Amino acid sequence: MAASGSETRLAVYGSLAPGQSNQGELAGLAGDWRPGTVRGWKVESGWGAARGYPGLRPDPHGPEVAVEVFTSDDLPSHWARLDAFEGEEYARTTVTVATLEGPLAAQLYALRPAPQAAASSGAP
Repeated sequence: MAASGSETRLAVYGSLAPGQSNQGELAGLAGDWRPGTVRGWKVESGWGAARGYPGLRPDPHGPEVAVEVFTSDDLPSHWARLDAFEGEEYARTTVTVATLEGPLAAQLYALRPAPQAAASSGAP
């Protein structure tokens, strides 16, 4: 069972991670990082794919994908800005992250299905 508090945690797998091209989006926030994994599929889609950052579609039956979990009490006041930065191709969703300390609930920017894929699957 995932712990509560996902609103103060962000699991990142691409450009927002430490040392990556968009790390500055989180640089002004006080907090700490820890490694973890989520289950899902990396997909060569989304605005980051052309820059070497595939999108992620969470799936409990998918392979483990390495993430970095940022924990910060400052995150709730920055969600609107981060949502705008990620754009329409990504949806912030709650996922369970496996860590050495146990499972944690965290927010993650998941790649939305392409409109034609959503229509053909019957998804809204």
